[in-house]
Amino acid sequence: MHPMLSPGTFALFRRSASYRDGDVLLVEHPRFGRIVKRAIDVGKEALWLEGANANSLSRETMGPIEQRLVQGKLVYQIARKK
Repeated sequence: MHPMLSPGTFALFRRSASYRDGDVLLVEHPRFGRIVKRAIDVGKEALWLEGANANSLSRETMGPIEQRLVQGKLVYQIARKK
């Protein structure tokens, strides 16, 4: 599998009052820094993430993410032409 966003892709993220399973999120992770992952289990205060790549960090390694660490959800992307 490929990364969710290829190098050189322009991506627009927007903050939201709520997030849903399947949203692609920009997160400021306390251990791994700024990451882009898909939400797979959204709760009221925390959520779990997963990557699109088989070599991505596991959800267990990332742990539950506090909602306050979410910078926004992906609303638009333009891939760089090859």
